[in-house]
Amino acid sequence: MRALNGIRVLDLSRFVAGPFCCQILGDNGADVVKVEKPDGEPARHLPPFVQDESLYFIAYNGSKRGISINFRSPEGLALLRRLIGNADVVVENFRAGTMEKMGLGYETLADQNPRLIMVSISGFGTEGPYIGRPAFDEIIQSMSGLASMTGESSGPPTLTGTYVADFVTGLYAAVATLLALQMRVQTGRGQWVQTNLLQSLISILNTSVTRYLMTGQAPRRQGNRNPLIAPGNIYRARDGYVNIEVLTQDMWEELARAIARQDLIGDPRFATVVSRQENAEALDQEIQAWMGTRSTEEIVSSMERHSIPCGPVLDIPTLVKDPQFRANRTVVEVEYPPLGRIPVLASPIRMHGDGGPSRGRPPRLGEHTQQVLSEWLGLSPVEIEALRTAGAL
Repeated sequence: MRALNGIRVLDLSRFVAGPFCCQILGDNGADVVKVEKPDGEPARHLPPFVQDESLYFIAYNGSKRGISINFRSPEGLALLRRLIGNADVVVENFRAGTMEKMGLGYETLADQNPRLIMVSISGFGTEGPYIGRPAFDEIIQSMSGLASMTGESSGPPTLTGTYVADFVTGLYAAVATLLALQMRVQTGRGQWVQTNLLQSLISILNTSVTRYLMTGQAPRRQGNRNPLIAPGNIYRARDGYVNIEVLTQDMWEELARAIARQDLIGDPRFATVVSRQENAEALDQEIQAWMGTRSTEEIVSSMERHSIPCGPVLDIPTLVKDPQFRANRTVVEVEYPPLGRIPVLASPIRMHGDGGPSRGRPPRLGEHTQQVLSEWLGLSPVEIEALRTAGAL
């Protein structure tokens, strides 16, 4: 038994944010059915590949079943409408207005199924001048202000090393789905839930937006330096790099003792949180002088003894060998034909009781079409074959 057992989710989304949202729901017991066109959603055709199977697709589509429907045929569109009529949740990330053009706008669907929750994910929202624009994560990083804040002070705006807007939006969409399901318990009706990549990413820009609106101070690129506190940076060790973040006065004084520089505690440049931030470059030079002559292991051990937040900079080959990576059971194996057992990232949620999440495998293209049409709609094999002959599948 898991928290979302009995909840039917129709995943019409593509690429990352929507599929990631639906994977979270599937991990927690929802019956998530991914609907794809006959040649598959675009993510199936994106690298990297192992034996012609896309790891990009596999990463965001676990814990789902899969069916294939030809939306362009009248029979396929009618079939999709019937499936929606039997769903609790529909997740889509088409451009704004696409569902309406297909005759699948929320108002139309709610007339058919008043308990339906439709989750719409867009790049920019459903109002304003950008509603029709296509968007991917990197575009949103650029337009949200994040790229302008990232990178070396003398260098160009910089994108992050992974998607950010997609994942944050997917998480918001999953939370919003749970809220709508709980509201349905109270009211008996579903609703239209909307979120977008731009607003989701802006929502995690720390104090950057409010600080500018209230003080006129715009954030600047500062490399790896924490823009709000000091010391907070990545420092070069003798054999690698180490990050430390010192937020409080107690931490700062303990750090000074850890590097045998108690004299810095009385230095007026470093006396307070504000003065340390104002003199961050000078403070970084003092800390780097100590760090540069020591190994990462020595530095981390010393910081741990003094309870200073600290960690080595790990690359992926080092990360997967790290004991904490293994202790957290970060990777699980699932069976995925034709690759056999494959490693996938586990849900980071742990529940010490009943109902914890469990990552299932992604579906092959159209793998569960007959099974889902039989279970959700009660169609017989003869009826399903007739749909196939008519070009609906």
